Amino acid sequence: MRFLLLSLFLVSCTTPEENSFEARRARLLQVASSEQDTSFFSAAARIALGRERGTAFGMLDSLSRDRVMGGMFYAYTLIGTYLHFREELPDSLHEKIRSAYRVRTMYRGDTENHWVMYYTGLYLAAQTWPGESGESWFNGKSSGENFREAGEWLQHWMGITTTIGQGEFDSPTYMTVFIAPMLVLHDFARDPEMKRKAGMMLDLLFADFAAEHLKGAYGGGHSRDYPEDIINPLAAPATMWAWLYFGEPAFEQWNEVRYRPRHRTSWETVIGALSSYRLPGIIRRMATDRNTPYVQRERKRVRNVIRFGKDLNPPVYKYTFVTKDFILGSLQGGILQPIQQHTWDITYASDRPNNTIFSLHPFYSGRELAMFFPEEQKFLAEEVDRYHFVYTDPDKWNSSSPYEQTFQQRGTLIVLYNIAEQARHHHIDAFFPKTLDERSTLPSGWIACRAESTYIGVFPLKPYTWIEEDLNWRLRSEDLRNGLVVEAVSAGAYSSFKEFAQHLSRTTPRIGPSSPPPSVSYTTLAGDEMEFTFDGPRLLNGRPAEFPDSLLYDGPFMESSVGSGLVTLRHGGEVRILDFHSATVVQE
Repeated sequence: MRFLLLSLFLVSCTTPEENSFEARRARLLQVASSEQDTSFFSAAARIALGRERGTAFGMLDSLSRDRVMGGMFYAYTLIGTYLHFREELPDSLHEKIRSAYRVRTMYRGDTENHWVMYYTGLYLAAQTWPGESGESWFNGKSSGENFREAGEWLQHWMGITTTIGQGEFDSPTYMTVFIAPMLVLHDFARDPEMKRKAGMMLDLLFADFAAEHLKGAYGGGHSRDYPEDIINPLAAPATMWAWLYFGEPAFEQWNEVRYRPRHRTSWETVIGALSSYRLPGIIRRMATDRNTPYVQRERKRVRNVIRFGKDLNPPVYKYTFVTKDFILGSLQGGILQPIQQHTWDITYASDRPNNTIFSLHPFYSGRELAMFFPEEQKFLAEEVDRYHFVYTDPDKWNSSSPYEQTFQQRGTLIVLYNIAEQARHHHIDAFFPKTLDERSTLPSGWIACRAESTYIGVFPLKPYTWIEEDLNWRLRSEDLRNGLVVEAVSAGAYSSFKEFAQHLSRTTPRIGPSSPPPSVSYTTLAGDEMEFTFDGPRLLNGRPAEFPDSLLYDGPFMESSVGSGLVTLRHGGEVRILDFHSATVVQE
């Protein structure tokens, strides 16, 4: 009742845009509070709404007693829940929650998101119980030592992310475990600078998503993505964050089954519903204004390369073309993130499932994993398969590959594959959903697709076969020197789908010599000349198309130079500058 009355008061004194957010956060808490699974999020939602408090306290008691649980996810969600409701918890829970940070082994993990969660939890726990000796902590370090170590690492992560880019970047799944810890840190850090910088990181993470967002989907290339989300973008946790903060997709489009998150991490949006952080209006408008098509270019970084590489964090270059009807986006190709890389896709606006088309080479190798993980190369592929299940699968839908490279110009993409004989899988696959309105193979060799307000053409460079599966048709081609040319346009650019197909047939790609490496030249529907050779130059209208090495963000809504620590957000006449060196925000 206390929360509902507060919500009614907030709605009465806020703008319509803020009112919509308050309504969505109330709805999210209502749905989460009905979940029967024992979790911090279900318990927190119940306490916030003042309902079934005994059940909620029982959940927290169980979560604080179960010594099997621990690690980075536990470290930050436990302290976050505790700090939100510490005045309402019984004494027994205060004691058990404090004890958890003494008797549990809070594993730090081995990835960027793991460390963000771990150090956020450790920072806030050490802040909450200061002045205690190492005997009171699971790692034998005092409160002061833990607080300093956690604070220094969080500052380091914010610094590297805002100067050379994020390592686990733009992930429809893993964005959750960067946003949620920053929300908790923003709400409860007592140090004014840490609190401000946590809020600024939230602005950056949401703005980064907003620039490549379309009706609830996170378009383009991703560092890490699960197969279920790659083939069905609106099922990813990103959609829950988009709904809560951007108001898209419209709630009325979701039935109850679809609304319920598939991922456990989707429920971490409850942390957003509890938080005092409010998304700046400029970022919401960045996420929803699709009146004018635009190109968004970004630089990210490869996670730490510990073997078989010259640079610790080689750059990742992203190119994304955003319209009101679709997003076509790509990474440059190669091994940029092990196991779960998603190099390119077309994601089109739809309220149907599986609204995407993409291709990949299903690569796996112990050497790839040994670039990033310290274990012995011989055992790594088998170990990863135990946890990710599909790593060695020839039919998997997520993969990096050293044999894949891309070249994109607005709505046109060339992707080439130069697969080595010693590679374990010698084929490429492409995903075509059965929810397409139309898919037809033209005599010219183009595959023409109609997907609501988007027309898509795909030209396979080599022979292929169709494999029917439950949700899709899988295009498979087994030539080692391979590739695709892709065109995507808004349906409004043509009088009909038939006219689009006719135009496609007049623009057949010109394939280079059959000997390696593969190459292709192509005149796009827009009239640009693209020439691309694997491991060779990318030529646009006769000139090299270079990646902008000095730019961290380059688009109409976001600007930043590598090394500057300064990110400028723009929309209309509004400007918001995030200065991470001075931990200040300037609004113009």
